[in-house]
Amino acid sequence: MKRPGKAFLVARSKSALYVLVQGLGSMHTAPTLEAFAEAEIEAGARQLVLDLRECTGVDSTFMGLLLTLANKLRALENGSPGGCVLINVDDHALKQLSSVGVDAFVSIKPGETELPENLRLTELAVTEASERDRMKLMVRAHKELVAADARNRAKFGAFLEGILAELGE
Repeated sequence: MKRPGKAFLVARSKSALYVLVQGLGSMHTAPTLEAFAEAEIEAGARQLVLDLRECTGVDSTFMGLLLTLANKLRALENGSPGGCVLINVDDHALKQLSSVGVDAFVSIKPGETELPENLRLTELAVTEASERDRMKLMVRAHKELVAADARNRAKFGAFLEGILAELGE
């Protein structure tokens, strides 16, 4: 099945990882971001800056991944906030992030923000994960959302149970 072919544009500068999200941040693009960000964090990145200026929307799996990455960076920095920064967030995306409580765990910079001039962004093409791997990411992301805000249990509880049953877990 053909998925959206949009990519991420990425760059690393010292301990900061920059990601320009193009198109929809979804369960189909999240595995690519997760693999890339995890490798960069392992290699020493301690701040993740996501630029949403070209993002057309985010689904709950993508938001749960952002929360997972923010929590991982916070743990690596002994609880210091600011490990995950979102810039150029439009009103619709802000409403989505707030609706599941992600805004309490990431820094959202208001207004328009330019990336540093000296960054050389390169394309990180979205690669399709296996259905099982994508479903496992969906479970992790939604468990993170439920742990972050108890109100999310009502939103995602049945969904989580269904995916877990489908995975046989």
